[in-house]
Amino acid sequence: MMRNKAFLLLILLTGTKAGAQTPIVQSDLAVPTKVAPAYFGPNAFPVPVIPEARIDKAITAELSGDFFLGQGKALDFTGGPSFRLRIPLWTDRAALSLWMPVQEWWRYDGQTAAMRRLGERYRDGGKGHDSGDLYISADLYVLRARGWIPDVLVRAVLKTASGNHFAEARYYDAPGYFFDATIANSLYFKGFFKELRGAASGGFLCWQTDNGRQNDAIQAGVSAMLDTKVFRLETQLAGYFGWEKDGDRPITARARLDFHAGHLSPFLVFAWGIRDYPFMMMSAGLRYDFPMTRFF
Repeated sequence: MMRNKAFLLLILLTGTKAGAQTPIVQSDLAVPTKVAPAYFGPNAFPVPVIPEARIDKAITAELSGDFFLGQGKALDFTGGPSFRLRIPLWTDRAALSLWMPVQEWWRYDGQTAAMRRLGERYRDGGKGHDSGDLYISADLYVLRARGWIPDVLVRAVLKTASGNHFAEARYYDAPGYFFDATIANSLYFKGFFKELRGAASGGFLCWQTDNGRQNDAIQAGVSAMLDTKVFRLETQLAGYFGWEKDGDRPITARARLDFHAGHLSPFLVFAWGIRDYPFMMMSAGLRYDFPMTRFF
């Protein structure tokens, strides 16, 4: 019964459309639209984080402060709070995940404005603030690890068009979605070191660029995690590869350090754009686990 509900939720999310005023950029398929990660703010086209390929029996909530600096000499700063929530659907086989930048403040100079083709109005740069896009994900834990058989988790993710300021290249005013599958397996130890886990992910990502046109991308990534009695360290290398081949093939490296402190866990994140994502990101936050027995 629960699996049927989970698959129904998956179908609902993949069939949902978010309304938006989609700008007409270019109808000629031979000309790149430049509606791509290299030409927008850091929260417009993030590289998806490889998920935990299993589902805990706890509601997890995260709140963090995220700070992005543009790479190079140009001034390009973005900062603000973001949240992430994962709710098991009364089982460890399915979950609903939500995340978004709650608010971001930005400032950029004329050099950044020129690179993003913002026009004469922004030739001296600009600043502002806005809330970001909401992501809604249906996570299905389809295979549990047994020996050399890995954990397998699939998810379908919808991006709403809640972000604004297309004219300043902060967000693109159109919906998007992606599907991916993650396989992972672990080695367990006794003592200070508890677990060593490796994972690989692959999928398909799509976003609308103008009326009647979209960019389709292949998504891929790998991760490694070391868990100890004091902390948990995870590293990821991930990206996606659009068909326009102009600023739409971002690759990022990411590291996250969580400190174990009961139900409340502080964490730090550092990310670096390797290609088509010209930002460095630093983040600090708190994660809280709510045991399901408190609610059901």
